[in-house]
Amino acid sequence: MDLTRRGFLVGSGGLAAAGALGAARSDKPAVAALDPNLMAFFSDVHQHDGKAHWPDWPYTQANAVFPELVAEVMRLRPLPANAVVFGDFSTSFGWEEDFRLAAAALKPLTDAGVALTLTMGNHDNRAAFMRVFPDYSARCLVPGRIVSKVSTPNADLIMLDTLKSRDGKDWAEPTDEGSHVEGTIDAAQRKWLRETLSSATRPVFVGAHHRAQEVGIVPELVAAPTVYGYIFGHEHIWADGFLHDGYANSRTVQTATLPSGGFWGDIGYALFRTFPDRAELTVRQTDFWFNRRWMEKPRPKNWRERARMHDGNKVVFWYDKPSNFYRG
Repeated sequence: MDLTRRGFLVGSGGLAAAGALGAARSDKPAVAALDPNLMAFFSDVHQHDGKAHWPDWPYTQANAVFPELVAEVMRLRPLPANAVVFGDFSTSFGWEEDFRLAAAALKPLTDAGVALTLTMGNHDNRAAFMRVFPDYSARCLVPGRIVSKVSTPNADLIMLDTLKSRDGKDWAEPTDEGSHVEGTIDAAQRKWLRETLSSATRPVFVGAHHRAQEVGIVPELVAAPTVYGYIFGHEHIWADGFLHDGYANSRTVQTATLPSGGFWGDIGYALFRTFPDRAELTVRQTDFWFNRRWMEKPRPKNWRERARMHDGNKVVFWYDKPSNFYRG
């Protein structure tokens, strides 16, 4: 499928229309095929149910934007076999009602057979998450943490849990104190990551809500010969770069920062496709906005230009990790 800025939706929309026509001619509803090498990546969807908490919260447009992004993914043919949410389901403190809004937005994907892989952001709460997604506990690979792995035919994706709760109350009920903005991983999760990477024999990508530098896992990532990328959210800004282990850049891992699924900054999602020799992450950006002051005013032209220029950008992760970035 052509995932350039011009072709991103043209190809998927035309195929969706053809599928709808086929369904109209059949007695059975059309079931979209799933592509096992394709994933949809969402982050920072920040849903907010104001009935119980913060009824005057001004940024509830995220409640409409995230379902629209899911609907756009639903028009792809074939559908991605997996959808991944990189945390910050909630607007602020991880209220259960916010998770339920996010689950409702994701329901079209799960109804179509798309598997969900999820993790925590700094605005989330593990106890509330587990009440809304109780079956996910069976996938957690580290006790007490939302850590999981999903495999494609060509590569594995490991999702870490970087939520840093206040006072160590990891499974406490959410309160107005919320959690820390910065992220972390505990000793058990770090030990599991090291052991998992040391035994990996196929390409691995690692994902989490926070930067690798912030949670202190750069040494583990750049030292692992099969880790080819680190993907994260939190910053609401589409960007790519590198991790390295020192001034000489002797070992490197590519990185990508995901857009937000509905709440300020670069707005959109990304599609991640794996191949035998590489993986590609392509951004779909629908909007950009920054703060409340602009909500009811004409937006600066450079904001529209930013969204236009980002839409369709691609990061290619080749399964080729030189011992030295500059000298080979």
